[in-house]
Amino acid sequence: MSETLPRHIVTSYDAEIRRLDSLLAEMGGRCESQLVAAVRSVVERDAELARETVSQDIVIDALEREVESLIVRLLALRQPVAIDLRHTLASLKAASALERAGDYAKNIAKRGAALTALPALSCTPSIGKLGRLAQDLLHEALNALTTRDTGLAADVWQRDQELDDLHAAVMEEIFGCLSGDRAQAEACSHLQFVAKNLERIGDLSTNIAEMVTFDATGRRIEKDRPRGGA
Repeated sequence: MSETLPRHIVTSYDAEIRRLDSLLAEMGGRCESQLVAAVRSVVERDAELARETVSQDIVIDALEREVESLIVRLLALRQPVAIDLRHTLASLKAASALERAGDYAKNIAKRGAALTALPALSCTPSIGKLGRLAQDLLHEALNALTTRDTGLAADVWQRDQELDDLHAAVMEEIFGCLSGDRAQAEACSHLQFVAKNLERIGDLSTNIAEMVTFDATGRRIEKDRPRGGA
């Protein structure tokens, strides 16, 4: 289910809302691309791709600052109420979640660069599987945000448990790769951090989904988020 924002008498107000939505969509697209590239840099042991991915984070940070500036303007000059206020606050929280997701992707890429100098591990392909699931959740959360689709947001909220379960399985597999070799142990440590960052991105995707529900209904999801990985 989705809800359309109201049209306003002051056309510049509508233009500012559209600009806000456009900035969020750009942030989301860049976060998705950064996450895909970061996971690829780990799985394919591509140091150059890892460095390029790290350098892209500055763009996401700049977009978040632009979102914050626009929201401050909206709050100060337009004094939004009801649906408009919910949409503005939800957008602010979503932008914060996307900036953090970009930071996690950057950290994954940094680990990817370090891993190229260490032994390849048999458990590395499982990072790719975990990464694809994290990418799917982020993509669905962004679609829900763009369309204000509470049904799609609920799906993301439920699927976080699936990511938790896979994260736990991947961590167990990484522990199984540990040996007495120092370089191999260091590689395992990097992969553990990568896996944890991917799990965190799943949490942030769920946070975005929760903001979609708040934006559309004015209510938060009251029940506890499903947890996996026990």
